[in-house]
Amino acid sequence: MVERVSIGYTGQPVRDPFRVVRPPVPVLIDLTVLFPREPHRSGRYHPHGLQMHKVVTGMLSCWGICEQGDWWGLVTYEIAYGSRGKAVTHWVPAWTLRRKPG
Repeated sequence: MVERVSIGYTGQPVRDPFRVVRPPVPVLIDLTVLFPREPHRSGRYHPHGLQMHKVVTGMLSCWGICEQGDWWGLVTYEIAYGSRGKAVTHWVPAWTLRRKPG
């Protein structure tokens, strides 16, 4: 019989994986980094399409750590399309966020 070797969690007590941010803080999110583009794309311009090539301001409400130890931020921000927009909330890798100056 083959002996199995532990490759991770050792059963020790761990801290809560979530850190609530109160009050939420404004952050900058680079959508071009968050949603990479297909190389050699051949799309056409649409005046009312989603505006995914810019840096937007969002509100960071919580930090979370994943199983592999990387930090993620729970952010709410608006995606513009034409002259309108829709708010989205989801987990974003911490390295794509910057605290908004001011």
